Amino acid sequence: MSTEEIMELKQKVALLEATLADVREENGIWERIFLEVSWGMVVADASNGKLLKVNPHYAEMHGYSISELIGKSMYDLLCAPGHQKDLLAEVGPRVYDDRYEYHSVHMKKDGSCFPVRINNHEITVNSRCFRITFTWDITDSELKQKELSQYQERLEELVKFRTDELEKTNEQLRSEIIQKETAENELAKANQEMINILESIGDCFKAVNREWVITYANQAMVKAREANGINGDIVGTDYWETHKVSNKTINDACLKVMNDGIPTRFETYALTMGQWVEVSIYPTPSGISIFLRNIEERRMIEKAVEEEHHRLYSLFNSFPGLIYLQEENHKIRFANNSFQSKFGSGLDQPCFEVIAGLPFPCPDCMSSMVLRNDTAVWKEMVFDNRIYEIYSQPFIDADGSRLVFKVLIDITDRRSADRELARLERLNMVGEMAAGIAHEVRNPLTTVRGFLQLLQSKKETLEYHDFFQLMTDELDRANLILTDFLSLAKDKSIGFELINISKIVTTLSPLLTADAINQDKTIILQLEEVPDSHGNGNELRQLILNLARNGLEAMRAGMTLTIRTHIFEDYIILKVCDQGGGVDPEILDRLGTPFLTTKERGTGLGLAICQSIAVRHNAKISFESGNTGTTVTVKFPVE
Repeated sequence: MSTEEIMELKQKVALLEATLADVREENGIWERIFLEVSWGMVVADASNGKLLKVNPHYAEMHGYSISELIGKSMYDLLCAPGHQKDLLAEVGPRVYDDRYEYHSVHMKKDGSCFPVRINNHEITVNSRCFRITFTWDITDSELKQKELSQYQERLEELVKFRTDELEKTNEQLRSEIIQKETAENELAKANQEMINILESIGDCFKAVNREWVITYANQAMVKAREANGINGDIVGTDYWETHKVSNKTINDACLKVMNDGIPTRFETYALTMGQWVEVSIYPTPSGISIFLRNIEERRMIEKAVEEEHHRLYSLFNSFPGLIYLQEENHKIRFANNSFQSKFGSGLDQPCFEVIAGLPFPCPDCMSSMVLRNDTAVWKEMVFDNRIYEIYSQPFIDADGSRLVFKVLIDITDRRSADRELARLERLNMVGEMAAGIAHEVRNPLTTVRGFLQLLQSKKETLEYHDFFQLMTDELDRANLILTDFLSLAKDKSIGFELINISKIVTTLSPLLTADAINQDKTIILQLEEVPDSHGNGNELRQLILNLARNGLEAMRAGMTLTIRTHIFEDYIILKVCDQGGGVDPEILDRLGTPFLTTKERGTGLGLAICQSIAVRHNAKISFESGNTGTTVTVKFPVE
């Protein structure tokens, strides 16, 4: 071999070594791309199908880890029943020489099957045959099959071109640099594969080297910039010059990843693209790779969900009822504002502790029955002297857990109103009775009383004078009862004028004092100046007399009855306080009901008349009773 041939050969060797050095430099990039691409790639022994190299997406696609696949035969492990020979036989159209592309069916670790697109390529290195397989899960991408086929054809043409070129260049040195050749072929194939994938994806992608020069930008990136009125031809330009008006957050993140070598991911608004994106930045041996994914639609959905969530919570919190969600173990998972205002937060605490103050579930709790029968239940319960109507409904939470949706409605006031309505109905009934019979009965009573007085005045009946007096007294008592009936029958007062409660009590003082002295009891008046109000003086005198005489009758000799008047807020307050033995709690709430009396000769109409008079004066009567006495409070509104 001549000196010139030797020199020429050395130059070729030097050229190849320089090429190999470049290949090694880029190999790190493609190795990372091999690991991070979204399609499956494996290298296997062609004879037995044992997997030698597997990228993460291929393992994830089949439900295995990479370590579970290395050394296993893909012919036996991954091919679905009836498709085991797909990887062995030469099926599908031949793309070029020993390269094949076809559809098949693979099986996941859990036994489920899914369709795949396979590209097989066999190469021989040192007499050992390897099979390089590219696999795509085409479950959701059947419509892209045509595009993938065209891309595969271009890939095979490019690989063939590069392979032929390398084989011609290294024909004389093949035995010495066969491994270099194989590495270059694989890298070239991976390079083209990655470029095609990056061009086919909808996410924007660009690569930047350590000199901050943009070395690559896919079509999605170019189109997004152009759609926003910005130049899309950015390959070869300086990153900072190109993005001087870009999002500062993205620029700062790119600088940090370039310096620290730690990947990052975040969401922001990309000014150059005019849309919200999810930014993923990865370090590479030569610089950084930047992925931008459009998330406008996702953000709109999230915003709609957030608004609906806010609307639902606002509805629950504005509802006057007490709403909460109870877990199967009785812990409170959610409570609206009304509930928390009444019982406190209570979250993650047992409902029986928060509501009833018990250390264990309520004996009559309906939650287990609601969950067992999957039906709604209505029930009434009493907590803290309040009556609640409880609605329980089974509920499935977003995480699938079974809950009980409960609504507590305070019906204490409604029950009081029902009782008041019943009392008023009874008053109305008594009034109607009084209106119907009072006048008819009083006329004959008057006649009988007149004849008794006439007979009583005769000398012949003088010896029966006591009997006549007794009959006259009983007739007067009957007439008084009829008068009470007529008072109940009134539905409105007439003759309203300006009166003063304290002055009316003062004018009644002599009469009340006389009654108290006759019973060996004392009356104390504690009267403050109160404003005048409209009312019927006669009716208010009757009300005060009835309350005072009831108090005197309830006390033993030597005790004191106190009558007070004063102003409190917007009310004139009249209080009659006795020192009797109090009222039985069982009938305290029923005081004022017609014919309800504890006196041996009482009619049960005195307090009923007082209630009727109070209603006509827009006043309210309340009772407080204990072992030391009873206090009757009448609240008149200040005009």
